[in-house]
Amino acid sequence: MNIRSVSHQHFFLYLICISIVAAFDTYNSIVRLKPGKTKQNNKKSKQTKDEGTLTLIYLAKFVPNILAILIYYFFKDTHHSSFLSSNISATLGIFTFIAGLLIRQIAIIQLGKFYTYKVSIDDDHEMIDTGLYKYMRHPAYTGTFLELTGAALLYNHFVLSWFLSLPYLIVVLKRIKQEEKVLIERFGPKYQDYMKHAGMFLPQLSQ
Repeated sequence: MNIRSVSHQHFFLYLICISIVAAFDTYNSIVRLKPGKTKQNNKKSKQTKDEGTLTLIYLAKFVPNILAILIYYFFKDTHHSSFLSSNISATLGIFTFIAGLLIRQIAIIQLGKFYTYKVSIDDDHEMIDTGLYKYMRHPAYTGTFLELTGAALLYNHFVLSWFLSLPYLIVVLKRIKQEEKVLIERFGPKYQDYMKHAGMFLPQLSQ
């Protein structure tokens, strides 16, 4: 491991990645979840059971990164153990982030009108099991985790990098348990059978 401080170039790329995550979250909430659409869906909604997980997701996404940014600015000359060599961390970080960004946005597009930030079921809700959802039950979460992991690789701190993506994974596992409970209540054996063929975050290697 190299002992050095986070490079300015890597930190700049890291900032760009986190800014893109925030920008797309804003876009998805303002444009894809238009106020009129949200109100209409709320009228048709049978169940809304977030159990506080939406707030936890935002906290897990952005609080560790805000702290990492503050640490960089206030302790920029502090040396640390690098996670990987500069070239490897930059290459892996950029490609991992781009892959995550593409997976998340494609997953949201494929959900169409059923995309929402809330854990809810509408009267006309349909089970999506095509596209990415044919292979993964929660590709949007996979995408976000890859985005955060890519950013963590760019930050390249032996200790802090772990805390830029792992809290999100822990919170998402809690949210998925809640989501799938609601989906099983709505679709019954159909969703349970789907769970046997589609992986949670990654395609299953064997059927």
